[in-house]
Order: sequence, then C-alpha cells, then structure tokens
Amino acid sequence: MKKKVLFICTGNYYRSRFAEEYFNHLAEINGLNYQASSKGLSENMPNPDNPGAISKHALKALTQRNVTGRALTKFPQPLEEKDFEIYNIIIALSEMEHRPMLERRFDQHLHKVRYFEVGDLPLEQPELAMDKLARLVKELLDTPLY
Repeated sequence: MKKKVLFICTGNYYRSRFAEEYFNHLAEINGLNYQASSKGLSENMPNPDNPGAISKHALKALTQRNVTGRALTKFPQPLEEKDFEIYNIIIALSEMEHRPMLERRFDQHLHKVRYFEVGDLPLEQPELAMDKLARLVKELLDTPLY
C-alpha cells in the first residue's frame, strides 16, 4: 500500500496543487511507494475568482518541468477532519499563513502537520515560489519520510 502525503494551502489552487503533481511525478519516475494529494483551508472553495481547476502559474511551472499531471481537472477540495487519519504525512505550505487557520479549525491535529514556507501571491512571485516549492518537494523525497 502506498504511503499517503497531503499538501495543504489556502485555496488548493496554486501551491498545493503544484506540490501534489510534482511530488507524484518525482515519486513515479523514482519508483517510490508514495502518493500525494492536496487540499485547502479556505472556507470559500472553490473560489469563484479562480478560473478553472488549477492556477495558470502552477500549470506553467509543471510544464517547465515536463510534468503532465494526473489530476489537473480536479477542482479544489477542502481539508476535512478525516484527512488527519488518512494521510501519513501532512505538509502545510506556509506556517505563517496556515498555522492560524489550522489552529482555528483543527487545533487537536496541529502536532501532525509539518510546514514549508512558500508565500502565496503577492508575497512571492510565482517563478520564485514554484522554484522554492520544487526544491522543497525534492528535498522531502530525498529524505526518509517515515
């Protein structure tokens, strides 16, 4: 059975979607027994201001890395209580941004969450954010996950 990894961001539209697809791509080409998914913390999902299922910035970054993606038509999904039992590893993509959201809604599960620090727009420009996220995902896969 594959080990399950969950990437969390605010809207499950940009950072977490890129991380999910890139992680799965690298895990597959390296023959690793891991499967990633992604979800969002926003209570407004999918956001009506977001065109389509996934951010154009995430798509561009995936294309630049020759990743075709598996779930590019999947619309953003909200994080649920049951996810903390389903996933072996849970990574929020910005402690500064996401810890307060997690504290409000899922305080009892904070000890299960790891953090990257990749800022949303406009805090970090898309190319720099995606490069940083790609590096962090690679580093995650280069270390024992359990």
